[in-house]
Amino acid sequence: MCRFMAYWGKRTKELSHWLLSSENSLLKQATSDMSARPNPDGWGFAFRQQTGWEVVKSPRPAFEDEQFKAQARQLQTDFLFAHVRRKSQGRVSLDNTHPFVYKDWVFMHNGNIPDFQRIRSELEKSLENSEPIRTVGGTDSEFLFFYFLSHFERVPSCDPYCVLNIVCGLIQRVIGLTSREDQAALALNFLLSNGEYIIGFRKNRSMFYARAEEGLLITSEPLDSHLNWMEIPENTFLFCESPNKIKFYTSQLASSGRKGQKNQQNCFSF
Repeated sequence: MCRFMAYWGKRTKELSHWLLSSENSLLKQATSDMSARPNPDGWGFAFRQQTGWEVVKSPRPAFEDEQFKAQARQLQTDFLFAHVRRKSQGRVSLDNTHPFVYKDWVFMHNGNIPDFQRIRSELEKSLENSEPIRTVGGTDSEFLFFYFLSHFERVPSCDPYCVLNIVCGLIQRVIGLTSREDQAALALNFLLSNGEYIIGFRKNRSMFYARAEEGLLITSEPLDSHLNWMEIPENTFLFCESPNKIKFYTSQLASSGRKGQKNQQNCFSF
């Protein structure tokens, strides 16, 4: 299933409370999440520093790895993507551990693409240059990340709303290629950011957000009982322009699973 947590604040702060000691910290979710199952197949942090993204990852269980606790205690940042993994596609390895980072972009996923190799092949056929997506590991998550990048990085002056529309169209394509029998197993909770905004989507996994200490938390599960947690609706895209500004968009096609649906790059009108 995996569990994740993102924090975006107005200033640099220490975040160990949410990672280690809150009522339902990410460490506790690694041990046992709301499904009463562990997420033991690796952990990772991607956080902003003055020189760009810094990434610390391990394929070990967070609850058995002292590095997880040590890193969480010393981590200070205004922007964090944190993830604990329960594998679906791809073996337990460092290459398959989230979050994934490329240039300015960071991505993490809580979900599963059934019949992944077939769907990957179909998606790669739709690429204009007909070149396969080159990933380091073997997860559907890393592929999805680079599949997104292969589209919007080549669009001149693609602003945040352009990126949101492209991501929406590509998600529709994945849903459309998924068989009717596999629709219930298709899970596409993810967060994507370049540090200037966050785009996310919820499908078949839980996702919440709350405002905390001049910042925004986006999580798989509420981290404590003190904040006002709001559940993000199913089949909803979220778009955060700043820690204080979060918007939600629902695409009707995103839940239809139309077989063979072509890429739609104008899901929303702005």
